[in-house]
Amino acid sequence: MTSFVAFLFERVRFERLLAIPYGWLYRMLFQRMGVGTFVSPFIQSVGLDRVSLGDRSRISRNTRLLALKAYGSQVFDPQIDIGDNVSIGFGCTLSCINRIEISHDVTIGDNVYIADSHHDYRDTNLGILQQPLLPGKVSIGRGAWVGYGAFVAGNVSLGDHSVVGANSVVTRSVPAYTVVAGVPAKPVRRFSHELGQWIRIDAGSQEDFGKLN
Repeated sequence: MTSFVAFLFERVRFERLLAIPYGWLYRMLFQRMGVGTFVSPFIQSVGLDRVSLGDRSRISRNTRLLALKAYGSQVFDPQIDIGDNVSIGFGCTLSCINRIEISHDVTIGDNVYIADSHHDYRDTNLGILQQPLLPGKVSIGRGAWVGYGAFVAGNVSLGDHSVVGANSVVTRSVPAYTVVAGVPAKPVRRFSHELGQWIRIDAGSQEDFGKLN
């Protein structure tokens, strides 16, 4: 146990030391890298010149930042904008062919997958990887929280201060001040400004669900 703790300590210290020269390199590669922002040297990346980072944000190790300018015969103009005070956990994926916009004060848990596209599958004569990517746009509002292992993809927006539960699959936009969970994700709570508290939503109530969209 002692040796394992020592290994973790050494790895973290090594990462911080390596981040010093990598920080200079990243500032040349990113479109913008804000003041006080930390990007682990242990990330995978494509198209960092199309990624803009705000101030005091953090991107943890084993994360993939993919701003794809081409796929097969398709050509794209991707842009990933990440605001101030954003925390992106370990092992996340941000895959972009069009637009991913993450506002200020957003927290993204470990192993979250975010993509603004999905593969077409309508041509059954072709394998999935041979079919085109269909672009959308993902926007995440200020103060939102995306829980561990969540999947957010396609053409969706997460409103300000919304919450996505762990391991949820988001297939439609989430209103502001709303908690969603499940596969597919559905509203389970909303914040009442009148009462100043979060209120549980009956999962079977279509009327409540309609009011949130």
